[in-house]
Amino acid sequence: MRRVPGYALAAIGAVLLVWALSATAAGAGSIARPEPRILSASWGTDNAVGCPAGEQGLDNIPVTFNWFIHRSSMQATDFRVVRSDGTTATPTCALQFPPDEPDEGQTVNLIGDFGDSASGPTPVAIRVVGALEGEAPGATRWRQVPPLPQADVEPLSGGPYIVDAWTLTPAIYRGDANRCTVGRTFVRVMWSNGLTAYPTGAEVGGPVVASYRAIYRLPNGKVVAIAPLGVADLHDHPSAANADNMHDLCLPRLPRGAKLTGVTIAGGLIQDPNGDPNAAQKFRTAGHWGPSAQDLDLATNPGSSR
Repeated sequence: MRRVPGYALAAIGAVLLVWALSATAAGAGSIARPEPRILSASWGTDNAVGCPAGEQGLDNIPVTFNWFIHRSSMQATDFRVVRSDGTTATPTCALQFPPDEPDEGQTVNLIGDFGDSASGPTPVAIRVVGALEGEAPGATRWRQVPPLPQADVEPLSGGPYIVDAWTLTPAIYRGDANRCTVGRTFVRVMWSNGLTAYPTGAEVGGPVVASYRAIYRLPNGKVVAIAPLGVADLHDHPSAANADNMHDLCLPRLPRGAKLTGVTIAGGLIQDPNGDPNAAQKFRTAGHWGPSAQDLDLATNPGSSR
C-alpha cells in the first residue's frame, strides 16, 4: 500500500485506564447495532501531522464509531471541535487513514488546529454537525446518521485501550488484503489509538500474539479463553508510524453457539504514536451474556479461584 506523504497516523492518546472503567470496558460484541454511537475520541498528537493538501504542523483527533462511516458522505465541516476556553474549530481535513480498507471504516481521523498542550486551550469535545451516512457492520445499505450526543475528547496523555470487538463475517472479510491466513474464526479488535510494539515502535509481533485472549461463553455456560493462532491486519503501510488502530485475532473453529464476551491482553506490549504503553486490558462486550471481571480472570488464569 503506497504511503501517503505528509501525514502519519496521529491516533488517540487516552488517559483512561482499564481499572478506571470498573475493571472492564463496555462495548459491542455483536454486529447487530441498530443505532450508531461514538466509541472514543482523543487528542492524538500535537502539531505533528498534516493533511493531503500539504498543510503541516497540525493536531489530530481520531474518532471511532460502532458503525462504518460512508467515506463519500464525510467532510471536514461535518465535525466541530470544542476547546477548553469555549471556542470551536472545524478540522482542516477528515480522513479514513491509516485505517483505509473497506472493512475498516469505523475510524475518522480529524486533523486541524485544535489546541496547544503546553499553553492551552485544549480540545475537550467533538460534535457531529453534518449529514454523515453510515451502516452497522453487515448491513446492506447506508443510512443517515441521526444526531449524536457530544463526545468528550480525552487528553493527549495515556496509552491505547480497546473500544470494540466483534466477529468478522465471511462477507465482510472477503477481499481484505491483510486478513488472517490461519484459523476459522476471526475477531476484529478496535483500539483507541495506533498500535505498534512497546517500546520499539515497530510492528507488533510474537509477544502481542502470545498475550491476546478472546473470551467466549460456551452453550453449557463455561467461560473459556482462546489463544489466537495469529494476529492479522499488520504491515498495512510501508512505515509502522502509519499503523492503524485495529488487530484481527485469528482463532480456531469454535463450538456452535459460542458467544464472544471479551478480549484481554497484558499491559506494556503496545504503544500509541506518542510512545505511551497500554495498560492491561479486560474488555467486555455488551450483552446479557457478558462475563464478569471474575469470569475474565478465571478464563485467563484457570488456576485462580473465585
